Amino acid sequence: MLILLQVQNPVLRPGSGTLTSHSFEILFICLGMFLLGWFLHHLIHCTRHKSRIAELEGNLKSARTRIGDLESDLESCNSAMITVKGENASLSSKLSKTEKELASLSIQSADSSEVTVEESTASVIPDSPKASLAMDEAMVSSLAADIAGAGIKAFDAEGAKAVFGKRISEDDFKIIEGIGPKTESLLKTSSIHTWNQLSSTSVPQIQNILDEAGDRFRLLNPSTWPKQAGMAADGDWLKLRAYQDYLVNGVEPVGEDQPSFEGSTDVVFHMGKRIVPNDLTVVEGIGPKIQQLLHDKDIKTWLQLSQTSVDALREILSAAGDRYRIHDPKTWPKQAEMAAAGNWDELQEYQDYLDGGKDPD
Repeated sequence: MLILLQVQNPVLRPGSGTLTSHSFEILFICLGMFLLGWFLHHLIHCTRHKSRIAELEGNLKSARTRIGDLESDLESCNSAMITVKGENASLSSKLSKTEKELASLSIQSADSSEVTVEESTASVIPDSPKASLAMDEAMVSSLAADIAGAGIKAFDAEGAKAVFGKRISEDDFKIIEGIGPKTESLLKTSSIHTWNQLSSTSVPQIQNILDEAGDRFRLLNPSTWPKQAGMAADGDWLKLRAYQDYLVNGVEPVGEDQPSFEGSTDVVFHMGKRIVPNDLTVVEGIGPKIQQLLHDKDIKTWLQLSQTSVDALREILSAAGDRYRIHDPKTWPKQAEMAAAGNWDELQEYQDYLDGGKDPD
């Protein structure tokens, strides 16, 4: 800048220039520098913008190619979905046809059985009322044997109540560990209405129903449901209870052998509890240590306990120390009497009324 300011008009002699002439020179020089800087600035920025535009155009082209590929994949998926729907409709039609044929065969089988029974009945003419009665008994026995041989079992509601401690309706899926009311509704919506149907449904089929119902059902593990349903359908309540005691949240534990509950003759279920005859802990208020205390005093059965006075029981407890003295045996003989008589429903109702073995009144 200093060099430029020293430039003088070549027409003028050194030192002869005026202030005005030097001011114009400086102004033109500054203007020229400004225009040069402005030009260089736009030149550099234009180059950068061109490079950025080329990059964006490349990205746009790539995005359009990707969109085209996705549209092609979507068309393929739609085509596959249409094919699957068609196959599903075809299978549903075949299933409906098969169910109708099965129902027709069942009706024909029932009609055939009735005709056979009528023919066999008509072929035998009783000579006397005694002969007629004997024939009827023989026919009933034969029909009962046929039903037993066919594997048909009547629903044992009382047996189920004794084992599980509550009334259970036939084909109630909630008895199966792992199935709640909403899952039961989902299965029955999927045409699985009975224990027999559930027992004959494969685990992958059940899992597919759960997966299609959403995330809340997809987390369930149905691996033991058909097995449990089969036990319920067969009325094997003891086996089902033992199996459920072995399960962990409805799933077989890894690395543990399933315990066998078969062959145990001294264990029965009442009020939903596994009970050994003359187990005094059935009486609410008596634990293992008090039971041992009573055994030491030769009170070893429900009948013996029912015949022991409340005062005698209090003396036994007081003699055993402070930890036993605080217990109140007032209701124990009454509970033991119900157990000895086998009045389990009455005992359960009475224990529901008691508060820790004590009469709340």
